[in-house]
Amino acid sequence: MRIALIHYRLLRKGGLETRLFNYLNYYSSKGHEVHLIVSKIDADVVIPSSIQIHQVNLKRVPKPIRMWFFNKGLKTIMERNSFDLSVSLGRTSHQDLVMCPGTHLGYMKALGFRFRGPIDRMNVYLDTLAYRDSKLVLAASEQIKDELMRYAHVPESKIRVLYPPTDVARFNQSGINRKSEWRAKYGFSESKKSLLFVTTGNHLKGYDFLLKLMAELVDEPIELIIAGVKPIHTELKNVKYVGYSENVNELMWAADALVHPAKYEAYAQVVSEALLCGLPVVVSHMVGAKSVVTKDAGIVVDSFDESLWLAAIREVLNRAWSIDVNFAQRHELTVEQHCERILVLGQSL
Repeated sequence: MRIALIHYRLLRKGGLETRLFNYLNYYSSKGHEVHLIVSKIDADVVIPSSIQIHQVNLKRVPKPIRMWFFNKGLKTIMERNSFDLSVSLGRTSHQDLVMCPGTHLGYMKALGFRFRGPIDRMNVYLDTLAYRDSKLVLAASEQIKDELMRYAHVPESKIRVLYPPTDVARFNQSGINRKSEWRAKYGFSESKKSLLFVTTGNHLKGYDFLLKLMAELVDEPIELIIAGVKPIHTELKNVKYVGYSENVNELMWAADALVHPAKYEAYAQVVSEALLCGLPVVVSHMVGAKSVVTKDAGIVVDSFDESLWLAAIREVLNRAWSIDVNFAQRHELTVEQHCERILVLGQSL
């Protein structure tokens, strides 16, 4: 097949960018003719020579409106070429399938925001075009499917839920029996249960709320291990910061549970990564990955009531959990399952 993959910018960070690399590598390895349509490729990114690149030049376009002009450039490229399947990972409107990792309206509604300026309105408009003009919209979770129908009025018949893929070669239960080794490596307590919080930001991830919970647990044998961005300043002695880690799977093998009290998250890749590592989770009802948190894998807390969260944390740390080693395959979270599902959906058009 001649497959076109569309994304605004290709760089070595971010969930969507990681997914794009998965697509490029998987489809090219299967013998498909893969085309990449992009505006910019970072200097440190190496693209396989078999990938055909189509670049939209936006150097003279002001940054706030580049996505708009990228979509216009995409139209020209699509009119000049013939593809068997075209898949976009962003706000574009000239493809067969469009990924929906989150909706701008849903994000704003969840946080109680109103339109703050023209960029908000442009993002919502580009979202609307993408949903209207694509043959299918691939929602990252059931939560996003609901947002698409409720806020963007996308017909249910046009939506398919497709969870983000997880790297099973990295996130698995192979290191779970070396728990004491990982705990010693990262300085986990020898006498406390350890909650792991992996974050790339403070506000949306529920950082401040989590610190309030730890203040209530300060006299209990529980510690919070924070991995990621620099933490909010705290004097709490049951909170430790280990910094950003390239080996977050080792932290997951070391911990006793993952906690993710996000105020809004379309999916939350870290949740499925933890489950694949055999680590039970406690997540908020505003996390899209709640759909894969089965009763044998963790707890979904239905509000931000502190007492409910404290009870959930105590329960997750004191229950015996046994997460299926084939959790990824059972929930179709592998890269292969994800990529093959895209092909099936494309062939059904």
